[in-house]
Amino acid sequence: TFMPALIALSFRETQLFAGIVLFSLLLAIGMIVRAYLEQLHLLLVPRLAVVVTVVVLIMAGVSVLSHRLDLESGLSVALFPMVIVTMTIERMSIAWEERGAWPAILVAAGSLFTAALVYLVMANALLTHLVFTFPGLLLVIMALMLLAGSYRGYRLNELLRFRAIADPRP
Repeated sequence: TFMPALIALSFRETQLFAGIVLFSLLLAIGMIVRAYLEQLHLLLVPRLAVVVTVVVLIMAGVSVLSHRLDLESGLSVALFPMVIVTMTIERMSIAWEERGAWPAILVAAGSLFTAALVYLVMANALLTHLVFTFPGLLLVIMALMLLAGSYRGYRLNELLRFRAIADPRP
């Protein structure tokens, strides 16, 4: 999904380390609340509404606490997209329930890693200069994405996974 890219945009304001800490804090508290809501057997829409409200309250609380402690990076927690954070909490909670804690943590870590990579690409001054100076490069990037999206062959992990079968030696 596009969640890591939106989180990476938020990291531009919070800086990477503070953004990861704030995002992880939001996810952890949100998942605790979501686990409690699961016991209430709510329907999806009311449950999401409560989680969005809790996310807003957490963001407001972190902003107020950061202001009182003179931590500027905490003030930018309000730039995190609330609906995306809520849907991430929902997705991680479902993964936690269906597959267990470790796979859910791996999904969250993978999303954070992707967001960090996207942040590093967006923060690269040379790439920013090239894209704004030569907007036609975006068409080249789009063509590469379309090419990659239409690829139907073996994936790299399949080549590694089944290399023993492809090896002609007995």
